[in-house]
Amino acid sequence: MKTRFILCSILALAVIPGLAAAQTVEELVASNLEAKGGEEAWMALTTGRMSGTMRMGGGAAGAMEMPFTVEFKKPHKIRLEFTMQGMTAIQAFDGETGWAILPFLGKTEPEEMAEDQVKQLKNQADFEGVLVNYEEKGHTVELVGQEEVDGTPAYKLKVTRADGDVDYLYLDEEYFVEFKMEAQREVQGSEMTIATVLGDYKEVDGLLFAHSMEMSFGGGDAQQVITIETIELGVDLPDERFAMPEKAEAEAPAAE
Repeated sequence: MKTRFILCSILALAVIPGLAAAQTVEELVASNLEAKGGEEAWMALTTGRMSGTMRMGGGAAGAMEMPFTVEFKKPHKIRLEFTMQGMTAIQAFDGETGWAILPFLGKTEPEEMAEDQVKQLKNQADFEGVLVNYEEKGHTVELVGQEEVDGTPAYKLKVTRADGDVDYLYLDEEYFVEFKMEAQREVQGSEMTIATVLGDYKEVDGLLFAHSMEMSFGGGDAQQVITIETIELGVDLPDERFAMPEKAEAEAPAAE
């Protein structure tokens, strides 16, 4: 009788929806990276350039659309240029120093950025994604559970970065690709949740990139929409491209 009870219990567990397909963190990360082109391919990537438009503002009528170009170079280098009010601004991080030129704020010479802004830029510079080689980066990843997000069944991963910041990634249960991210960040001394919805995935040189990102801050509707139009990989980007120039020799924005 006891043997029969154990067998019945095992059979019952086997038909519980989702249980038979339970995934470990390691399996989920591996499936995610494989779906996006493979971890080795991402680690081999050294530079990239993305161009597109950013739309700021909650409503279409009052939205402001700005063309942008962002360039990356390992390790931890990033340069963002965007045009606003007819003027091109630059924000960059060379691996040590974060700096900016913001002419629409009257700042036409390069200035070092605040610590929290530099931290944000450094995270953005990791363009291969937080899950690639995450242990070597000092991050930890936990499987929080499974839940439905806007009608899509998802695995929820908690990523604690080496610097203490926490991200939540929602992986589509069928394709294992993240379609939503939530980040807990300190903004001007207050904790804020930044939510990003990812979509329009396209393959570029064998790697899968989201070409649409809708961001909201502290809840509510999307307040920033990013549309990526072109992605170039393996471009020639000298280190000087990211370095803060002397004020009298500030580099002019790149020609389009």
